[in-house]
Amino acid sequence: MIIKYPIDIYPKEVLIKASFRFLDQAYIHIDKENDNYIVTITPKEADDEISQGEFDNEMLAQAARYAVFTRTKAIREIILGRAMASTIIDNNTNEEYTEVNTDVDDILKDWFDK
Repeated sequence: MIIKYPIDIYPKEVLIKASFRFLDQAYIHIDKENDNYIVTITPKEADDEISQGEFDNEMLAQAARYAVFTRTKAIREIILGRAMASTIIDNNTNEEYTEVNTDVDDILKDWFDK
């Protein structure tokens, strides 16, 4: 089966992820001709037939995921940056935590037992 998708509607990442979903059932070849992606699907076994509708639905699902990913990228980067930054701030000025402990017995003791 050969399916054509316009390049201006679907990003390449969407096509690759949709194809990846069916790799266990079929051999998938992706090509580009003019303004279209060309997807050739060959089932690995006779009972592993993939319909064009199934592939179209997976393309739409991946396109929706891609849209959410691109629209929330900035907020995810901010959240991750704040989480990472808060882990390197040391609010303890207590000398007990700033000294290096070289006592092996103390190091090997469970934190909950202290």
